[in-house]
Amino acid sequence: MSSSKFAFAALAASLLVTPVFAADAPAGAPAHGMMRGMFTPEERMMLMSDAFKATAGMSDEQRHAYRQQQRDRIMAMSDEDRAKFKADLDARWAALPADQKAALQAKVQAFMAARRAARGNDGEGGAPAQ
Repeated sequence: MSSSKFAFAALAASLLVTPVFAADAPAGAPAHGMMRGMFTPEERMMLMSDAFKATAGMSDEQRHAYRQQQRDRIMAMSDEDRAKFKADLDARWAALPADQKAALQAKVQAFMAARRAARGNDGEGGAPAQ
């Protein structure tokens, strides 16, 4: 195989593989849906539980400001602080009784379904979980 054919084949292969790597962005990369890559589903459930409690009775603008403040706080954490934060979320999730876990999962699923419906999102690409 000539060097130009080999170079072309290598280029073509790299172009085919690039979307796969892009789909697996680093966990800490700030992007749409960043909490999905940074936190496990259970950790996100605990974050949402905390947010439901903290924002009860708030206006939409206040809720938005709260979510942005939480995102900024989490993104500003060092890796060590984030690991401690995640360990706390995991411990709190593990301590919940099964019925409370199921109720929280149902509440979050209903919330996300309503959010997707309000945005006209069919579920593809998903809305960011916060």
